[in-house]
Amino acid sequence: MKNPKLIDKLFERLPPKAHHALLLLLSLAQTQSASVYLVGGPVRDLILERPSLDLDLAVEVDAIALARSLTARLGAWVTVHPAFGTAAVKGDGFAIDLATARTETYEQPGALPTVRPGSIEDDLLRRD
Repeated sequence: MKNPKLIDKLFERLPPKAHHALLLLLSLAQTQSASVYLVGGPVRDLILERPSLDLDLAVEVDAIALARSLTARLGAWVTVHPAFGTAAVKGDGFAIDLATARTETYEQPGALPTVRPGSIEDDLLRRD
């Protein structure tokens, strides 16, 4: 396949359990009219055609609530970080990191950020 779309590459490379978990997550997000964005290292890995160990996703809804809903349906477990609006969902054969799209401000260099929900554009601007 010459120059496939990245989403096609992603689904081709996912192990079956990760594929199932991602499809379920997308379905849950759709019921909330929420967009889901692949971000971070997995994007780089797809472009460079390297294996990726997990999925990093940004959503423009409450990522923690979405993660809890996903874990309830998959029998997986979740670790949440409410101060940052993030959750890590882990199950047999997959790992999904979910982050609420956000903006960050810092009171001083080296301090933890003050986090507010934002758009995907806001979120991408704060990333490396």
